[in-house]
Amino acid sequence: MRSVLPFAASLALFASPAFAEAPRVVVDTAPLHSLVARVMQGAGAAPDLLLPPGGSPHDSALRPSDARRLSQADLVVWTGPALLPWMAEALPALAPDAETLALLEQDGWAKLPLRDEADFEGASDHDHGHSHKHEHEEGEAAIDPHAWLDPEVAADWMRGIAATLAGIDPENAALYEDNAAEAIARDAEMTERLAAQLAPLSGRPYLVPHDAYQYFERRFDLPAAGALALSDAAAPGPARIAELRDKVAREGIACVLTDPETPPDLVALLREGTQAATAETDPDALRLTPGPDLYPALIEGLAEAIEGCLG
Repeated sequence: MRSVLPFAASLALFASPAFAEAPRVVVDTAPLHSLVARVMQGAGAAPDLLLPPGGSPHDSALRPSDARRLSQADLVVWTGPALLPWMAEALPALAPDAETLALLEQDGWAKLPLRDEADFEGASDHDHGHSHKHEHEEGEAAIDPHAWLDPEVAADWMRGIAATLAGIDPENAALYEDNAAEAIARDAEMTERLAAQLAPLSGRPYLVPHDAYQYFERRFDLPAAGALALSDAAAPGPARIAELRDKVAREGIACVLTDPETPPDLVALLREGTQAATAETDPDALRLTPGPDLYPALIEGLAEAIEGCLG
């Protein structure tokens, strides 16, 4: 028999909270998109990833479809101008009514300056010989933007994401805060486990393909000996390659990592005639499936690759 809802109950079906739908959120890169997706789980909508899967932030550009999505956003979460300078110019024009959250500009986490040498030798306190004075003199652009590779930085960022979403969508504030707390707790367990797993490898010399790893290096006490390319993944010049080839041969570098943004022939050139191992990493998550599971998979995968290469 068909049931009939009381009149008051039927009206309640059409009642809506202050935000009838979850906020429309646009996020710049896959690692940050994963952090936001974890915080938004259960809110009724997923964040939109601005860069296409597999698209490198180091050579990205604004597309017409990106402009449309930005213009429709309630919130734009992005890394900051140190990684995507073109977004700093685009946001005021394309998303004038959206709230924006540049995570590199948030307080409460320890920033690291860019490194500009191929050889990191002589470093102390995981600063690799570069003082934070460099950061203060040159401003935000001097900050290494790859901070998502430290799970404790990601935890600070998820707290900020949850607070920002709660301010826009108070009906779901408790959900955002609970999701962030749960994700942070899971990542803390992962970090503790990986720290124990990687501890025996500390001190073994290795090279990274481009200088995107120092937040991971700091968190897990695995300082790299040098980088083939700078933080922006621009192709290295002959002098840099020659310096690193000499370093690999002279110092018995145990591992030369590679990643999707580094030509494999350059890594092969560094390893030529040596016993150095190699393993592929993906610090920008170019080959991972976007979504809430991407971030832990990114950190786990990086730890696994380094362990296999150095071990």
